[in-house]
Amino acid sequence: MNALARADGVVESGTPGILLLSNTNTTIGYCRYTPDGEVEYIFVHPQYRRQGHARHMLARVEAMTGRRLRFQPPVSPLGSMLQQDYDAGQSD
Repeated sequence: MNALARADGVVESGTPGILLLSNTNTTIGYCRYTPDGEVEYIFVHPQYRRQGHARHMLARVEAMTGRRLRFQPPVSPLGSMLQQDYDAGQSD
């Protein structure tokens, strides 16, 4: 498992198909994805939501897969909002 520390103290690590964000105290979030860019599951701990962690994970997964991401159904209401935000960013 490789790890990369971000400036905000968050450590990014993972194995193929899983991206994990954590700090010294807890798991902040994780994203499970396929090599062809399908997001199977994404989660951010409620205490760390609305701080850009989900967007960061999607950007990293997109960079690692080299593909535009697709969200696997079913998508939760929060996931739908994230998907809309991601899709809107693609048109910039």
